[in-house]
Amino acid sequence: MGPADDDTLRLKPEAPSRPRPALPRALAVLLGIGAVAGLTWYWTGPTPPPAPPPVAAPAPAPRAAIPLVAEADLAALLPERPALVRLAENPRVFLLLFPDLNLQAAALNRVAALVEKAGLPRDRLLDPAELEAAIARSGDTPATWYLGHDYRAADLARFFALAERDRVPLNEAELWVRDQLALASAEAGAGPLALISAAAPGPQMDAAMRASVLRHEIGHGHYFTLPGFAEHVRQVWREGFSEAERDGFRSFLTREGYDPTNEDLLANEAMAYLLFTPDPRFFSPDQVGLPPAVVERLRGLMQAGLALP
Repeated sequence: MGPADDDTLRLKPEAPSRPRPALPRALAVLLGIGAVAGLTWYWTGPTPPPAPPPVAAPAPAPRAAIPLVAEADLAALLPERPALVRLAENPRVFLLLFPDLNLQAAALNRVAALVEKAGLPRDRLLDPAELEAAIARSGDTPATWYLGHDYRAADLARFFALAERDRVPLNEAELWVRDQLALASAEAGAGPLALISAAAPGPQMDAAMRASVLRHEIGHGHYFTLPGFAEHVRQVWREGFSEAERDGFRSFLTREGYDPTNEDLLANEAMAYLLFTPDPRFFSPDQVGLPPAVVERLRGLMQAGLALP
């Protein structure tokens, strides 16, 4: 059979592959360096600077301590605005000092109505009209309803709690007292606490009367903050006074507007008049219908239990 008849598939010889031209050595080196540098920057490039530390808020200025004042220096302390001081002889007693009787009345007369005035509710605050009527019935003015005030911290706290419960609006002077109660409580810490008050001398109260009012209220402050003394006073009232002697004091205190059914109040007031009220315009034996010798005996019984810190 000749070439045309040859059925063998004959493939065309494949052309040999042509080698790629090699990169110039210098260009290869440059590309390699660039790749490495790129990788290096991606992983270990420069980090942002650290955030500055937070700026601390300035510390609040420390609150000034409530001034300690000796009892002997109170006569000369006549602030032009209401002020709070602390009794040096018994630092658990705080004094609210007012420039006049009217401002003291605005601040504390409703507290008096709630805590100790006779015939008034003990479970709610009087509104202004009710307070005005109660004072008028007593024959006093707001300024003279009390020349000085004295309260346990717990009694004041109850007054403000009732105001909040019943949404009773408070006047500016009452709000000031609320703030002073908070300050005194924070400074004194745990334990019994008393807030007492007096106003500056004026037409209705001369300097000698003011000194006697301050002395009287300080006596109440001791009663509220010295539990042993208070218990002694109550025992003397119960056991050292005869029934007739208690009746003499009860009648006197009822005329002064105190609640005659509150035995703790009567014992406290009897003590304050006997031991801490030197002005005879405020207290004398004839006002309780007792002989001077009897009053002196009762005074001695009360005095025996007083030991100041």
